[in-house]
Amino acid sequence: MIARRLTVSKLLSGTMAYAKMAGAVPRPLILESRYWLDTACADAAKRMGWDVMCMPVVAEGVLPREAVTRLIETLIDFKPDFLLSVNLGGMDVDGLFCGLFDDLQLPFVTWFVDDPRTIVMDRSIYGTPHSIALTWERAYVPYLKEVGFPVVEVMPLAVDTGIFDAEPAAAWDLPCTFVGNSMSALAAHAWGNVGVDTELAAALEQALDAGVVTRERFAEGLDAILPPTVMSRLDAEFRARAELVLFFEGTRRLRKAFMQALPADEVCVFGDDGWDGIVALRGGPVIYENGLSALYRNSAINLNVTSIQMAGAVNQRVFDCPAAGGFLLTDAQSSLDDLFDLETEIVCYHSFDEAVALLHEYRRQPAKRRSVIQRARARILHEHTYEHRLQTIADLVREHFG
Repeated sequence: MIARRLTVSKLLSGTMAYAKMAGAVPRPLILESRYWLDTACADAAKRMGWDVMCMPVVAEGVLPREAVTRLIETLIDFKPDFLLSVNLGGMDVDGLFCGLFDDLQLPFVTWFVDDPRTIVMDRSIYGTPHSIALTWERAYVPYLKEVGFPVVEVMPLAVDTGIFDAEPAAAWDLPCTFVGNSMSALAAHAWGNVGVDTELAAALEQALDAGVVTRERFAEGLDAILPPTVMSRLDAEFRARAELVLFFEGTRRLRKAFMQALPADEVCVFGDDGWDGIVALRGGPVIYENGLSALYRNSAINLNVTSIQMAGAVNQRVFDCPAAGGFLLTDAQSSLDDLFDLETEIVCYHSFDEAVALLHEYRRQPAKRRSVIQRARARILHEHTYEHRLQTIADLVREHFG
C-alpha cells in the first residue's frame, strides 16, 4: 500500500529542522486518545521533570480540520523531541500523519497494548523510517516487522505510582477477590460484527467449542485457528472482526471457566452485570483511578486470569496490585520470569486446580502473603514504573534519531 503524503512547505520543514533529544530533558508530545496509558505516561513524565505536552486526538476515525491545524501549530510552538501514541491513537487510515512526521524528521513512537493486527490491519503505511513500534507482547514482534516498522521493541506494562503506591495492610477486610469485566457485552458486539458472514461465525464457534483458541494459538494468528477455505476469502476488515470475536469471546469463556472452578463461597467478583448467574458473590464495577488501589490492598488474595490476546505477556494487574500493597495470585505467563523472582516475588498457578490449592494455602498464611507483597512491591518500584518505561523510550529515540 502506497501512503499518501501531505505537502510540506520549506518554511515548515525548516522550522522543524532542529536537533532532537538535544535539550536538558526530553520533550515528548503525547497524543491522548481514550487509553489510560496516555495519562499514566504524561503523569510519569511530569514527575521526572520532563517538558511534556498532551494533545487530545481521536482513537478512531478522522481528526477534524481544526484539530489538524492545532496539531501543526503545536508541533511548531512546542518543538517536541518525539511523539508518543498508544495503539496508533490519532493516526489516520491513509497514513498521512505518519508520513508528515517522517517528512519533518520527527520521531513517532507508538506503543501497542492490544493486538496490533486488529489495529494496523496489514497496512504498511505506518512503518516510516522515523517510527518506532513498541509491543507489550513479544509474540507480535514479527508481525510489526512485517508491516514495515524499522524499529520494534518489547515494552512491558508498568505501574502508575500516582495511583498505586501503598504498603500492605495490617489486616484484610475483603476475602479473595477478582476485579474484571465479564466480557459479555464486548463479545456480543463482536459477534454482531461477524454475523452477516454465517460461515465465518460458524467456524469461529466451532474453534471456540473445540478449545483450540488458546493464548499461544491466538498469537499465531487466524491461520492457526480457522480452516483455509474460510481464510482464503476474508479481507483485512473481516480478519480483524474475526480476531476480535476470538479475543472477547475467548476471554469471556476463560474468565467464566476460571470463576466456576473456584469455590463459589470464597471468591467475590467485582464487575459488570454479565457476572450475574455465574458467581455467587458479586460487587459492582470498580473505578480504576480512585477505587481499585484500595480494593487490591484490602483483599486477602487478588486473582488474575490473563486475556486470550497475551501469549506470554502480563497485564496491568501484575504491576498495580503489588504496588498497591495487595497480594496477587496470577496465571503463569512466560514473561513473569523476566520481570520477577518467581521464588519470592510472585505466586502463579499453572492450572485451575493449582489455583484453588494455592488460594487455600496462602489464605492460611498472612505473613507469607505479606512477604511476597513487600518483595514484589520493591521490585516494581525499582524497575517497573512508567518512569522506567519512559526513560527506555527516550533512550531508544536518542539511539536511533538523536
